[in-house]
Parts: sequence; C-alpha cells; structure tokens
Amino acid sequence: MRRLPSYLLLLVGCMMLVSCEKSVYKGFDKMDNGAYMQFHDVNNQGDMPQIGDFVVVEVKQTLGDSLFYSTEYEEGGALEFELTEPMFVGDMMAGLLNMHINDSATVVFLIDSMCIKTLGMDAVPSYLTAGMPLYIDMRLKDIIPAETIASQQRFELKMMKQYDEDRLAMYYSDEKNKITQDGLIILSVKGKGRGAKEGEILMINFNLLSLDGDTLLNLYDGEPIAVRYGDLDLGIGFAEAMRYVPEGGEAHFVIPSALAFDSVGLEKYIAPYTSFILNVKNTAIYTQEEYEIEQKRLREAEDAVNRKRLEEEPARIEKFVKEHNVNVAPSATGVYYLEIVKGTGNSVEKGDIVSIHYNLYNIDDKFIESSYGVEPMRFVYGNNEMVPGIEEALENMRVGGKATIIVPSAMGFGDVAIDKELPANSTVIFDLELVEVQKVR
Repeated sequence: MRRLPSYLLLLVGCMMLVSCEKSVYKGFDKMDNGAYMQFHDVNNQGDMPQIGDFVVVEVKQTLGDSLFYSTEYEEGGALEFELTEPMFVGDMMAGLLNMHINDSATVVFLIDSMCIKTLGMDAVPSYLTAGMPLYIDMRLKDIIPAETIASQQRFELKMMKQYDEDRLAMYYSDEKNKITQDGLIILSVKGKGRGAKEGEILMINFNLLSLDGDTLLNLYDGEPIAVRYGDLDLGIGFAEAMRYVPEGGEAHFVIPSALAFDSVGLEKYIAPYTSFILNVKNTAIYTQEEYEIEQKRLREAEDAVNRKRLEEEPARIEKFVKEHNVNVAPSATGVYYLEIVKGTGNSVEKGDIVSIHYNLYNIDDKFIESSYGVEPMRFVYGNNEMVPGIEEALENMRVGGKATIIVPSAMGFGDVAIDKELPANSTVIFDLELVEVQKVR
C-alpha cells in the first residue's frame, strides 16, 4: 500500500457535472450529498469516515471497456490518503463519506469533469469521447481517525527534533568550530577576498548535506548561481553564512534547523528539524550595476555563439551525411529519415497514444540518453508534445518499425540549450522504435 500522490488524488477525485434530482445513470442512486453511487457490499455496522480522517481504499477506474487505473498493481493493493472536503458536489470524496468500513461501491461521473474541471482543459480532447461516464469502483478497507494521524505526527516530530538536537550538540561542543551569536556553526573559511555588502550579488556554487551525510541539494558543479546577499529564500542561517564567504574563497557551515526550515521542512526535499551542512564557494561579488553589465555581456556572447552555430549548421549536417554515407534526401523540413526495420503493425494517426523507444546522439556522434532499459516514452501524437522531427518521422512508420533520423535544430530543440552537449541550435540524431499505437477513439 502506498500513499496517494496529489496528481492522482485529483484524477480519482474529480466530479461529475450533474444537477438534476433524477439519476441519469441506470442502476445508480443519487446520495444526499450529490454522489451517484451503486453499492455492492454494505456493512451498516461499520464506522464511517469523517473529513480529515485517512482512508485505505481499493480503487479501480474504467472508461468504456478500458481499465484506466487499478490499485491491484500498487504495493499492498490499496491507496492511503486524507479524506478532504469534496471539490465539487458528488465527487469521489463525497462517495467515501457515504461508505462504511468494508463497503464496496461504484461512483460515476462524466469524463468531461476530469478534463475541464480537474485538468483545466477547454474541452474534452479529440482522442476521448465527450459525455462518456468514468466509473470508480471502491472498497473502503480501513479508516485512520484524524486525531490518530495528528498524534502520530506529533510523536514523529518530537523524535525528529530530539535526534536533530543530539546531532547538533556534537558540533556545538567541538572547540574547533566558531559559533555566531545566532547559533550558526562555522566549520572553516578559506580565502582573503572581500565579503559581500547588503544588496550585492554573490556568484556561488554550493551543496547542502544532512548531518548524516545525505545530499539534500547539490549545486556545487556547473555554472555559479546568483544569490543576493540578505535574501532569505533558504533561511536565516544561509543568509548569515553568506556574510563569511570571501570573494574567490570557500567556506563550510552547519546550519541548525532553527535557522533554516525548523519544524516545517521544505516540501519533499528537506524534512522538518533537519539541520544541514552547507559547503559553498564564492566565485565573484557584484554590485547590482556590475551584475547587470556582466549578464548583458554574457547574453551577447552566448547569442553570438548561437548565431554562429545556426549559420554553420547546414555545413555540419552536410559533413555528417557524407561521413556516414547517407544516401537519402532530406524532407522539405530538412529531416533525414533512414528506415532500419519496416514495421508491420498499426500506423500513427492524430490523437493516438504512441509509445516509442529512442537513443539520442548529438552531431558529434556522442551518445546523450536512451529510453531503453526503462519504460517507453508515451505521448499523444499530434498534440505538440514531442520533438517535431520525431512526429514527422512517425508518419512513415508502423508498429515494430525502426529508423534513424537526422533532425536539424528547427525540427528539434530549436534555440533551447539542453546542456553543454546539446547547446542551442543543435542538430540531433535519434534511433527510433515504434513500440505501440493505442487507438483511443
């Protein structure tokens, strides 16, 4: 069993858009709170959940003859999540409020609701049928009262706080460390450059490690990050630490949780009562005016390099084609399509859900990444969700087919810089395999 992620909670919790008193779904009754339900097993002696309780639920979603989702594939076969106020009248949450432990029932609503109300679409997409009912089969396995959850959370926070204080005590008692008035622990400082003044901008690289040595955030390599002295985005302790990092130098600190994210934490990245080690190096310090001048210089230099790369792209492609003995002509958009294996399955049409495997290389034949060894990449064909060159190539393929394509930047990632191996205006090469085409219409 696992806890329900927020995006899935939204998906399975979306509501139907109905307001009439008479049920519009055969065999379903309209509950007092607006949920259209059909009960299969009823345990009137069982407890019923309240808003704020956690529930353990087996869930199965079906749309027409297709299984949308089932918890039977999840660890433990069920989901655990907090029962919240219904998002709309008659949603899944409303359905659960009508159930007892060990009840099983089905809630139904229109797919339109999921697309328009929950996903924020303007209309039902063409690969789905508007007005089609989505059925959610549920079995309420258990209820964990809100107070039980709150008590568990209070106990866990107490233990986390005590553990954090015990770890910090070792640093506070070490005579080699310097302790500031606010409680920041300075482990070491190297360098003799000047420090930053209020409002100035430091160009730094840094990482955050837990006191157990786990990496919480790593920005130590790569281009320096601009941080304004005095900003509190990463907490009071981080801001104070910047005072001690000299230009051209480096420093190492322990930032107590009380000077960071205290009992709250930072979303899924940093747990409550997490003190951390900060390792930071300071490349440069700029005034606001100096920073703006430097950023303008860097942008102009980058733009010049990108323009040159775009101007030289035809020559690079011509060289690549010659060296690899490519004997096919490019399409009108400049994409070279080289069929390796002819597929025999379905072809691709707009609105189909397509699954592909790929290998990606740059124009220098350097391997970048691959989908092989993991799940195929799935996307809706014709929805502008994929690199244009790949969508164009799929027009020529059937399931089971394989091809290599040479994609000019205009049909690839354009002027977007992916990384140092794929800068802006890069030609890319894909090995493609069309794994599956799902006809959803």
